[in-house]
Amino acid sequence: MKVSRIYRLLKLITTLQTGKQYSVRDLAGMLEISRRTLFRDLNLLKHAGVPVSYDNESRRYRIAKSFFLPPVNFTHEEALGLLVLTRKYSTRAALPNFKAIASAMMKIESSLPSEIREYCGNLLENIECRFSPMADVSRASGIFERLLQSTRTQEMLKIKYDSYYEKQEIQTRINPYRLVFITRAWYVLGYSGMHREIRTFKVERILEAIPTGRQFRPDPKFDLNTYFGNAWQMIRGDRRYHVRIRFSPKVAGNVEEVLWHATQQTKRLDDGSLLYEADVDGVCEISWWVLGYGKEAMVEGPAALKKIIRTHIDSMAEMYGIS
Repeated sequence: MKVSRIYRLLKLITTLQTGKQYSVRDLAGMLEISRRTLFRDLNLLKHAGVPVSYDNESRRYRIAKSFFLPPVNFTHEEALGLLVLTRKYSTRAALPNFKAIASAMMKIESSLPSEIREYCGNLLENIECRFSPMADVSRASGIFERLLQSTRTQEMLKIKYDSYYEKQEIQTRINPYRLVFITRAWYVLGYSGMHREIRTFKVERILEAIPTGRQFRPDPKFDLNTYFGNAWQMIRGDRRYHVRIRFSPKVAGNVEEVLWHATQQTKRLDDGSLLYEADVDGVCEISWWVLGYGKEAMVEGPAALKKIIRTHIDSMAEMYGIS
């Protein structure tokens, strides 16, 4: 598209959004174009999602003021914080409604005074956010939206699910309660008719989600914190363990700087190592975290966690031919 046409379209949008109504003659005259060119521009705006409306009685065009935000009174710091969040911190992979967020960001940014836009633009060039790999939920945006609407309308869904636990595709009716982002992916929590209990389903593994037309009543006793309990992340075991792990001086600082679990307590020892303690429901998940530190982490308790780590080490030794 030519720069001249882009400029003309922007001028057309700005004019129509003033709240006044304009005839074809008025608009063509202001833009210095033919009626035919004007109609092409108006159709292009409509295809782009700009709500251009035509009043049959007055035979005039306009755009509702609500389509774009009115000027907002942000400070430099407020504007910068918002733009860092929308431009740098949000990621397409983690946000199923990324297009809507990007559109909102553009509207807000365009409403900022030029001096603030320039200030923020210069600083944003010096900011980057690097994220851990995560599941791309944008491929399941339709499923996500249907689940989200179901939590609002309380309509039961019939889903087809690629279950790693059952090692096959399953079909069940679910009553979606919550959508939760945990570490790398989105999950839906809700009552499953097949399992006859509240279960966790990964959104990316839901192959179909079909409305049933049947309403459900959410369990009034359901609570997210109670459901996950003291799980290390999201897999809650059948009992609670007091975990003690000693980290070497090499990684002690890195471990100490992060709040890994709500119950954690840390203590630096005389040799520079770190004693890490936490109360967790189940030890399977935390075992994967410990193994990630290799020889820099030694489990002091409980015995159940030691056994899991030892089993992994023995299996790896066998796999690599180490006797």
